[in-house]
Amino acid sequence: MNTYTSFWPALCCAMISLLIPPAAGAQDSFLDAETAAIQAAAERVAEAVVRIELVGVVEAEGEVRADAPSVGTVIDPEGWVIASSQVTAQPAASILIVKSDGSRQAARVVAKDTSRELVLLKTESETPMAAVDLPTEISPVVGQYAIAVGRVAGAERPSISVGIISALGRLKGRALQTDARVSPVYYGGPLLDIHGRIVGILVPAMPDAAGADEKAGWYDAGIAFAIPVDGIAKRLETMKAGNDIHPGLLGIVASSSDPFAADTKIDAVRPRSPADRAGLLPNDEITRVAGVPVSHHYEIRQQLGRFDAGDEVTLDVQRDGQTLELKATLAETIPPLELQAVGLYASQTEQAVQVTGVQPDSPAAEAGVAVGDQLVQLDQQRIESLDSLRKRIATADPEVAMSLSLLRDEQQQTVELRSVAVAGPLAALPVEQSNAAEDGEAADAVKPGDWTVADLTLPDVANQAFYYAPKNTDQMPPRGLLLVLLDPGQQKTSEALNRWQADARALGVVVAVVTPADERRWTPGEADVVGRVATQLSKRMGLDRASIGVTGDQKGPSFAMALVAALTEKEVISGVAAIGELKPPAIRLRENDPELPLQLALAITADAELPGWAGVLPKIGYPIVRTSNTQPRTLLQWVRTLSRL
Repeated sequence: MNTYTSFWPALCCAMISLLIPPAAGAQDSFLDAETAAIQAAAERVAEAVVRIELVGVVEAEGEVRADAPSVGTVIDPEGWVIASSQVTAQPAASILIVKSDGSRQAARVVAKDTSRELVLLKTESETPMAAVDLPTEISPVVGQYAIAVGRVAGAERPSISVGIISALGRLKGRALQTDARVSPVYYGGPLLDIHGRIVGILVPAMPDAAGADEKAGWYDAGIAFAIPVDGIAKRLETMKAGNDIHPGLLGIVASSSDPFAADTKIDAVRPRSPADRAGLLPNDEITRVAGVPVSHHYEIRQQLGRFDAGDEVTLDVQRDGQTLELKATLAETIPPLELQAVGLYASQTEQAVQVTGVQPDSPAAEAGVAVGDQLVQLDQQRIESLDSLRKRIATADPEVAMSLSLLRDEQQQTVELRSVAVAGPLAALPVEQSNAAEDGEAADAVKPGDWTVADLTLPDVANQAFYYAPKNTDQMPPRGLLLVLLDPGQQKTSEALNRWQADARALGVVVAVVTPADERRWTPGEADVVGRVATQLSKRMGLDRASIGVTGDQKGPSFAMALVAALTEKEVISGVAAIGELKPPAIRLRENDPELPLQLALAITADAELPGWAGVLPKIGYPIVRTSNTQPRTLLQWVRTLSRL
């Protein structure tokens, strides 16, 4: 019989059967069976799901709150309980385990897994506790049932939320994702399959790109995360011994800020990092991590996410046409980024990276680098692009001299120089700009008629934006862009530009003013609008993020909004200028990213103490440039220095 003639009738019958709705009785029977299976699955673990009460939690305002609930899963009859980081999010006077019968007993924290948002508790029980076994191997698949089990106060039966497993390998390869609606009363509870087998422990985590500070805020988004139990089982004895587990850090700087670009090249290596000690170099391409092929930087992050601090990882790299196998022992911490510079300004040509300016009295000036020099190599590694050179200098070790090879008049020569910290007093303008600016003649160098005010249309938003820029950017290329967020109530955007115009022309910096959508306030969601303004104007003016800064107008709320915009729109903004007297925004702070570094200009004097809200920033890698004031000329000079190498 012909295969095709026998196949198509069968397929047609199958398609017809899919189009005919099932009988009501059959559908009811399926739903009844599904409900029974879900309830049976939850009952298998119900006694092992305990409520956790935190007594005497001290909140940020100093108030004491009792009963900040979450749950835990008993994993050993002797009283070992796995819970989520919700338990240790704030200091508590005591931790109580509440069993299904309502009885309470004290527990203590034994260890934390900070990379997976887990906490191991120990309670002393007079009788063996109902517990679940943690399998050492699981095989979850996308689309399978996912049953979240929690427990609320006073309920005899556990809470159940049903969904599917919607993704694997989330949170840098460490978590499963489910669309089951999961709130804090589920965190620390088990995620089950339809047969009642435990596949994960639910945790309050969020994607890396999230800007919100509250991890539990993803409840309404249909996104929740669970840590696979086979990974927990693997680390359980380590945690029982009282050892915390931390993410393993490598210390590389990717060549592309887009982790999904088909590229695994390294632009820079963090000093004194595992990557540095393993012998990785700029321009290396990572081809395998622990034997697994990788072709994107997000895949490198995914594979490294499976490992912890102290683990040794094998890396295959391509270097000058050869494959090398390197071994790196991942670290718990890497010395925080201390953004570096040598005082160069440069542009990318088709042939090379060419010097366009040199900061007076800088390491580059002292080494004799001059305008027009073509930069060829840094530390015997070829310079492939301006962006890669920027990253290598930004992450340089100030204690180690660098060799810079350059072409001048078709002759190659090498100079030696050391980097200096970006943090500190405001840097001088590059030599070709500083003389005119200091003489006060810069404003006359460009006629007012050469620049114009224009509005920027932002579809679907109530915000207004105007900008002041050269009429002909080909003849008069801008040197930078400053976004000024106006104070609430100040809606006259074109008038607000007036005080910036003379200095903007003098220093060649485009200025854009943006209003809040509501004249009474800025809202965090408007950071996206600020990012859109930056994106549109950077394209029109031929600028990249290294030349773009944001600031407020005159009062605290606009400066606080500028901080929010800079921290959440770092793909298009490289600096933020603020005043000391502001109420800091509620936003999650991460370590400064060497791939997209951000600097802060603060209107304080050289010897002044940092305001309380800014004290933590240098500790996590954000350099603070002290500008003394927020006058237009000062801030526009700062914007000019943002692109300094």
